[in-house]
Amino acid sequence: MSDTRHGISSRDSHIWSLRIALILSFIMIGALIGVIFSRQNHFTIGIPPDLSQGALVKPGEFQKSTAYVFALHVWRELNDWKISGKKDYPARVKVYECYVTPSFHKWLLSNIEQKDKEGELDRARRTTLVSPFREALVTHLGANTFSVTLDINLIEDIKNREVKNIAIRYPLRVVPDYRSCNRFGMSLDGFAAEPSRITSE
Repeated sequence: MSDTRHGISSRDSHIWSLRIALILSFIMIGALIGVIFSRQNHFTIGIPPDLSQGALVKPGEFQKSTAYVFALHVWRELNDWKISGKKDYPARVKVYECYVTPSFHKWLLSNIEQKDKEGELDRARRTTLVSPFREALVTHLGANTFSVTLDINLIEDIKNREVKNIAIRYPLRVVPDYRSCNRFGMSLDGFAAEPSRITSE
């Protein structure tokens, strides 16, 4: 009699363990299905500007041209001061805070302080592009990280009088950025090398 009871008890406990395993399996399958469907709805794809020869792109992989356009846009926005650098430079850094890395944001804030002490913010500034995009201006460093070279002409005016007009080469580092506030998926991470003045041959 005891053997029969023991057999029934073992069977019942085995059935309960199977039920628990089945419930856990359903939970895991449901979670995996949820992850799969959420991933399918959010793809980041970099489309090159020249599609005349076609293009092979992969989700989440940035193109050289995408990194260049991003770096050019953000850098020019940070350095175009329509009225005065005292007002415009801090305002632009605030607007583009999510498109620069935290470390580069700190550098920009210290650069504002330095320029203010040296009296270099009491002026308007505009930027123009010296040379157009070429593949050679962008180096892929791996893992969606790029070194982008921008040749920019800086023109500064004080009370509508030109006080500076120089061409500068800015080697900028572009890195992936997955913060929710960053819709481009990339950020400026400072200089890949020291900026240098471009002298005419």
